Amino acid sequence: MKLSKLSLFAALLFVFALVLAPAAEARGAKAPGGNTIYEIASSSPDFTTLTFALEATGLDAALNGSGQFTVFAPNDAAFAALEAANPGITAFLIDNPDTLASVLLYHVTDGRRWSNSLVNRNNPKPVQMLSGGFITVNPNAAITDTNSFGLVSPDSEILAANISASNGVIHVISEVLIP
Repeated sequence: MKLSKLSLFAALLFVFALVLAPAAEARGAKAPGGNTIYEIASSSPDFTTLTFALEATGLDAALNGSGQFTVFAPNDAAFAALEAANPGITAFLIDNPDTLASVLLYHVTDGRRWSNSLVNRNNPKPVQMLSGGFITVNPNAAITDTNSFGLVSPDSEILAANISASNGVIHVISEVLIP
């Protein structure tokens, strides 16, 4: 008898998942993924440098917790391009964890922000990052950032959008943003 109650319970859960998940997506909501932002990044071969940087600053704990965040995640190629354009910057950032944390926080904003809420075709709006700076996601999915010196960094592009995590959303980007 216990087996049939368990089977009935599993069937009910399956039916709820089939009925409720599409209803949520029809309203524009996306169901959260099962892994945290940190778990997704650390299990991907494309984010080894980002994972190392998160661990070096202790920010891995925040992105492995229950708070909701959106991360504009530079892949390993983005970090390699930063080093190629600025030889020695990787060693400098590793030797200066507060500066590294500032750079990482310039890639994170509060809440779950899907790409459709970031891109306003008529009037792109700045998004405040946890570092205090702002970025703008343009209609072509390019990210424009103005650093604290008033210089506009080269546009980064969103390569993959809306990777759902249990604690937020990841958008993979092509450049490391410098605050």
